[in-house]
Amino acid sequence: GGAALLHLQRDALRSLAFSSSAPLSLPAFEALRTSAAWAAVLRAKGFLRFAECGSYWLTLQMCGPRLEVTATRHRPGSGSGGGGEAERSSEARSSELVLIGGRRLDEAPVESWRSAAGAAHGGAVWCFRVGAPP
Repeated sequence: GGAALLHLQRDALRSLAFSSSAPLSLPAFEALRTSAAWAAVLRAKGFLRFAECGSYWLTLQMCGPRLEVTATRHRPGSGSGGGGEAERSSEARSSELVLIGGRRLDEAPVESWRSAAGAAHGGAVWCFRVGAPP
């Protein structure tokens, strides 16, 4: 309840969520992940699809310096990849990523995140929400 909200306010944590309807550019995303803008990220989790990786989905999990990436042939959480209604719906959301970090997460202009993440590649559409994490 209230104690959790006070903790978030004191620690000044922010979250940034974005999704793309098209595969990302792997070189552009890696440039973002190794940039100064990413330094504010404390935790990240997402399901990503890159143009360079064909039909593979990547699950990215990061906590502090630890980074784990797992590749699968179907979108995680969508079942076995059989092409059902739920999977077709998830295909429309090609990549989703949530970042949690400090105040500096707010300071990077949204346009720099979009361009560095390769959002222009393949006509991707990005949605951002910045604020205290849930």
